[in-house]
Amino acid sequence: MSKHLYLVIIAWLIGVNTTQAQNADQLYYNTFALQFHYKAASFVVDTPFVASAPQAFLLWSANVYQDSTKSSLSLDQFDANGNFLSEHIVPQPSKLLPSLLPKKIFRMKSGKGYYLLGYVIQSINLINGIPVYSTPVIIRLDQLLNPVWVQKLHFAAVTTANANALIEYNDLIEATNGDVIIAGRYSPAPAGQQINILATRLTAAGAIVWNYQYSTNFTCNANALALTEATDNNIILTGYVELCTSGFGGPRQVLFLRLQPSGIPVTGFAYLGATTESAGTKIVKRTNVAGNDAFFISGFVDVTAATGAPNRQVLIIDVRESGAITGSFHVGDAGTEESNDLVIRNLGNENYYLYLTGFTTSYYTAVSKEVFYLQLRYVSGTLGLVEFSTFPQTASYTERYGLEIKAAGKDKFAILANANYIINGTSNTSTFTNVLLRDLSSASQQCIKLHQPPVSTINFSPKQLEVSPKALSFKPYAEKYTVFQKVFPKLLCGQFNVNAYDALNSGVIEQRIATPNLTLSKVAPVTKPETVSVYPNPASNYVFIEYRKPITSKVQAKVFGPDMRLLKIIEINDNNRKTLSLDGLPSGLYFIQVGDNNKSESFKIMKN
Repeated sequence: MSKHLYLVIIAWLIGVNTTQAQNADQLYYNTFALQFHYKAASFVVDTPFVASAPQAFLLWSANVYQDSTKSSLSLDQFDANGNFLSEHIVPQPSKLLPSLLPKKIFRMKSGKGYYLLGYVIQSINLINGIPVYSTPVIIRLDQLLNPVWVQKLHFAAVTTANANALIEYNDLIEATNGDVIIAGRYSPAPAGQQINILATRLTAAGAIVWNYQYSTNFTCNANALALTEATDNNIILTGYVELCTSGFGGPRQVLFLRLQPSGIPVTGFAYLGATTESAGTKIVKRTNVAGNDAFFISGFVDVTAATGAPNRQVLIIDVRESGAITGSFHVGDAGTEESNDLVIRNLGNENYYLYLTGFTTSYYTAVSKEVFYLQLRYVSGTLGLVEFSTFPQTASYTERYGLEIKAAGKDKFAILANANYIINGTSNTSTFTNVLLRDLSSASQQCIKLHQPPVSTINFSPKQLEVSPKALSFKPYAEKYTVFQKVFPKLLCGQFNVNAYDALNSGVIEQRIATPNLTLSKVAPVTKPETVSVYPNPASNYVFIEYRKPITSKVQAKVFGPDMRLLKIIEINDNNRKTLSLDGLPSGLYFIQVGDNNKSESFKIMKN
């Protein structure tokens, strides 16, 4: 009896271990509404308040009718086993919208809740009675997923002249002081005019701090695809610039752009190599050295195959805050490989693990694209392959590609992917979403296939960009959202389980340096240095003043003209951000003096 009981216990323990260390593939769609194309764009592994909290991750998704005149967004919440919990917000269900697209979601670091970024094309909701071409959507949610504020961004004075402007943000981050910074592209018209980089800074309350478009020399079009914040609070963007060959088109090259916290450019580069095209799709800060941080940029690069044809592969660049390149590499095989997302883990002594996802065409004929998981080891300027794996086909799809990768446990990663599925064995297809788990503690190859693409160095030459900022007068417009359809998971492979509590303590860095072994009870408040800031510069109708020194006497902000004639005075009685209006003042140079009778600081401000 005791012998049999002992064997049962051993078998149970083996079973528990297998359950806790498995890869998985889970499909998400609405089983009762196959008329939808279900296509997620971003997700977040949640931060539970205790280890037993049920929720594990959220999806920011697009439920799009096969009837292309209707579309809608949804926010879907799932538990640790991938089971649907609830859905809280969706804009304008069943409205006639040719395209309503999700972009990004992330968990707040300075507060409790989430930020979401979306993008509306040709909304039927007019602004000042005028139909507009594109309107970005920013949403702040509390920890219970209730909207704190929901708003669109467009010109403060919408006219027929600017209603067709292209305004599209691709990425957003939360700055150290709690502001939200978003970046993307802008053009006065959707086609036929130059497209410039666009960056905007907002407060946690949704108020615009500054808003600039950036044009560059010798380029036709440019786009910011990702951004992060340096230790010195400078903003680092990556994406691409196009080198003009004719008209408004040309080959893409990796962009590096460094901005002051006020949005004013510091330096910019296009990284040129013996390649057809390249672009940066993600940037992650890997050090914590004010003024001299290092960053990993991931993306894609075209290298020359043996046949002489361009072969697209995964690109990794190690770059300093100055724009200088420390090392650059490409990873891939005979087919196409593109990277869409990157997270890292700091091992100490300039050693890092890099974890990426995207798609490959190198290893399959049944599908045109397959999602990959890529793990690399970076050691003192050299890059080595640890693992390159794909998830084998477990359903009828024609292509699948990875969008984002997040820590899902101590040694576990969740990958968000979309796929084009064949419906009921017919030629009709619909887009559904997968979440794939790669569990590094699993010794078996269940649900994955291993491959061995080579890792090679590649040389880039930084080309200095002359970056010219131009302020755009944008304004938030309130929007309303309601509940819409649910989606449900279908397990395709393995045991699906996300350990969000362990993910928090895994040391994986998504955007900026994380504190090792961080727990919720030990989160340190963000402290601001004792300083004075006046921005933006150049300004339009106002500037913001941040006075962070202790106020022990009367503090004033004074505006002087170029002839040093006193024009305006406001009093500063606390450390909250103050708005100083420049309305009524002509364009030109002004001096702003901030301080008390004992000490003051002066700032030069150019009003456009």
